[in-house]
Parts: sequence; structure tokens; C-alpha cells
Amino acid sequence: MTTNTNDVQQTIYSELGYKSMPFPYTTPATLEAYAGLLGVSAPNPKTARVLELGATYGGNIISQALFNPEATFVGVELSQEQVEKGNEVIANAGLTNVSLIQSDIASIGSEIGTFDYIIAHGVYSWVDDGVKDALLRLIDEHLAEDGIAYISYNTYPGWNTMDEVRQLMMFSNRDKTQFNHKEKVLHGKTIGSIVGSQILKYDNLKERNSKFLGALRSVMQKDDYYVGHDHLEPNNDPVYFYQFNDHLKAHNLAYLCDADLTLSMVRSFDSDIADTLDKLALNDHIAQEQYLDFMLDTTFRKSIICKAKHAESVTYDMGNPELVNSVPMRTIINSFTYTILFNEEALSIFENDIVRDTFQSIIKDGGQFNMIEALAIVKAANDAAKGDDESLETAVNALYVAMAEHIVRGGLRFFKHPYVKSFYMEGQSFVPARFTKFVKAIVEGGSELMYGATSDNDAVDNLSDEDLMFMEILNKPKAKSTIINTIKKNIFGGNQGGQAKNQTAMAEAFYTELTKRMEILGYLENKIK
Repeated sequence: MTTNTNDVQQTIYSELGYKSMPFPYTTPATLEAYAGLLGVSAPNPKTARVLELGATYGGNIISQALFNPEATFVGVELSQEQVEKGNEVIANAGLTNVSLIQSDIASIGSEIGTFDYIIAHGVYSWVDDGVKDALLRLIDEHLAEDGIAYISYNTYPGWNTMDEVRQLMMFSNRDKTQFNHKEKVLHGKTIGSIVGSQILKYDNLKERNSKFLGALRSVMQKDDYYVGHDHLEPNNDPVYFYQFNDHLKAHNLAYLCDADLTLSMVRSFDSDIADTLDKLALNDHIAQEQYLDFMLDTTFRKSIICKAKHAESVTYDMGNPELVNSVPMRTIINSFTYTILFNEEALSIFENDIVRDTFQSIIKDGGQFNMIEALAIVKAANDAAKGDDESLETAVNALYVAMAEHIVRGGLRFFKHPYVKSFYMEGQSFVPARFTKFVKAIVEGGSELMYGATSDNDAVDNLSDEDLMFMEILNKPKAKSTIINTIKKNIFGGNQGGQAKNQTAMAEAFYTELTKRMEILGYLENKIK
């Protein structure tokens, strides 16, 4: 990347801004789990060294550093402004295991060291070929031998239609040299809306251009900063999946799977497509996924990769229901801790009564479990129904098939090294200082730069002064009455007049809501007796 292009991109960042997002599928714990699903061992994420390329303000790794204090996170970002502001949030949050450095990817040297996990979300398609090459060379040279990397990118064939929208916006701004980048985004959106509205007036045009209209509508609804970066950057260079894999091979790297497992394990939800893919490219998983991209018109990929030598032993058997109950597959399923993402209303999808009742019991108990616990529930349910060994075996087989299916489809989160959330217990639960400092840093200015995040790295866009107040109150285990009295004092000034009863009721409601919220965010710890 030339200095001139760097200057252009820094100007774009400055004009548009960019609210830094956390992405749950980029966490080391997730990447370790996905590798493990394919039979590949990866470093312990709790103590890992993690590098993010294109880190913006650091919103993806700052939250991860918060929940993994023994791990080390380094973010590299081109924009000096974003690095400075991100490091200010880090300093205000008191985090010492995460830092941002300003550099372009091609200039990173050996001094940065080796990393167990490397993340590059939203970089590969938005840089020129020289930087693409530098990105993969950096991963090859700086990824630990057993490390895992993540790269996302726009893909053809699906992005062909999106590219039409980009070209329309680029064309509309071809002579608008007086506009800054934000003005170009607004102008491009305006022209796009006019063109789309005109097409919608004619049934034949509407039918013929349905894909273009869908892409145009999608872009028009996006935030300005997203459109500016994704559609009006100097570079937006999608590739076909097979081309990306050819590039990996040139740098001693290999593809494992997509973070959307349905792209890599299609047999779990459509055996007919899987049979066709076998006919088209038997035993060639890369070719099969490329054919699938043509069938699905895929626009975006989130590829999980490793050093080439580790990919030789990869198995995709988890996606095949007929192989799930083999010893190797059961061993893999048994190795994870799970969180259920579906609710009780979805339980009707399970045909086996015992499996359905097992998931219902787990949901009622908080939704997190391992297979030892699940199998114990299955056995107890079978015993209660006075079932025999055959009915137990049938239920166990059905459970493993259901587990594999919902791992692939996204109904279950799974980790080898999960962050264990604490449930609130009066007199035992408290909020550690690092969480309070982080929320304070976000509430007092950081919210304009980045989102907060849960322990799973899901975005939280509404951290508030009320959250901060409650966290400061719960800095150590306290009795419910003490907390409620402090809430009343902080909110109502301790007024003991005629409204005291109503104030107590409101404070109790506040207490109930915020203790539950702290559980969901993962900000609680419990005092060990």
C-alpha cells in the first residue's frame, strides 16, 4: 500500500468515523472450538497471545481482554486517530493486557512477535493485492505453529450484484471532487434511492432487477460509516473462495472451515445438495464449498485457517448425521461446554420426547451444560418413563444427532475453555473493579467509539449511568437491604416522606433488573466461602 493510499484512507476514517464492533465469531475461545470440531488442537485462549489486524478503536479486542485477563491482545490499525482514542479508552479502563499500535500491515516487522491467534476482520477485500499478500505473509511468519487465524472477505459470485451498487455510487460521485467522503456517501445514497424508485415504477424492470433492488435496499439501510467503508473505499476487491484458498497455499496456510458452519458442513441440513457436491468434486472440500457458493450466491466469508500441515488430518464428519454416533465424533462433542441459544418455543423441533425434555430442563437451569450433565438428564428421564436399555440408547443417539445439527446450524455455542458466568447470590456476588472501570470508560466518552460486549463478545449498545451506579454499589458482596437503601439514596436522595413506599418498590425493581443484567453481561463473580 502506498503512502498516498494510506493518506486517503486515514482521511476517510477521520471524516466518517467508525464505531468499533465486537464480533463473537472472532474470539480465541470460538476459534479454538471450531478447530477442535474438526479435530485440530489449538492453544488455550485463556492465556493466548492475540493479534488483530485492522483493529479500528479496539472494540473487538478490548472487550475480549476484559474477560480474559491472563491473555494478551495487540491491535494494529492504520488510523492514528483511532489508535490514540482507543488507547485512551484502554487507559481509562485500567486494562494492561491490551494495546493498539499504528501501522500499515506491510510495515509490521519481526519485533511484534508470535501469536496464538490472528484476527483480520474486514481487511482482505479492502486493500490492494500487495497488502493482501503482506497480510498472508504476516500470518505465515507470526502465527504460532499450532495457532489459528481468522480472515473475512467479500466473495463472488454474490458480490457481483453488490458491486453494481458500488459502481452506481462511484459513478454518481465521479465528478464530485469538492465533496468529502461523508458527503459522497450521502450523495451516493440519494442517487441510489432515485434509481431504485424509478425501477420500482415498472413491473417488468422490478422483476428483471430483483437482485439489484435487494442489494440496493440493503445498502441504503446501512449506516453511513458502513456504506462509506464497504462501498466507497478506494479498494473493494472481492474474490472467489477458490482464489482465496490458492492464495493461502502460496503462504503455507490452509482453510479449516467457515465461521458459518452451514457453508462447510452442508450435509447436516441438506443431504441432496451434499450428494450433488460429492458428484461434482468427490473428496475435494474446497471445490465443494466453491460450488456451494455458486448455488447460494454467497457474498461474504469468514474463513478460519491454520498452518498447512495441520489441515491434513481435518475431518468434516460432524456435518454428517450418519457418522455423528461414531466414537470419534462423540468424543469431540463430549469435549465442549455448551450454551443453548434457542428458547423453549423452539423445542417442538425435537421429535424424541426425552431429548426435547432434556433441552427444556437445561434451558430452565440457565442454558449452559456439558454432555455429562445432558446424558444424566436423559438417563433420569428414561428411568422416570420406565424405559429399557433400548429406549435409552435411542434417546442418547438422538441427543448426539441433535447436538451436531444445532452446533452446525448455530443453535448452540460451544467452547473448550468457556467463560463461566456467575448467577447472582445475595451476600456473595460482586462486580470486580475491572468491569466497573471498563463501563465507566465507555459511559464517559467511549460509547461514541465502540460498543460494550458480553462475555461471548456480543455487542451491548446501551451501557448506561444506571449500570455504572449499580456496579459501583455492588463493588463487594452486600445484603439486598443495603443495596436497595443505597439505590434509594442515590436516585431519590434518601427521601423518607410520603413517597418512601413507592421509592422502595422502584428501588427493588431496579435491584431485580440490574442483578439479572449483570448476569447476562457476565460481570459478576461470587465470593468463595
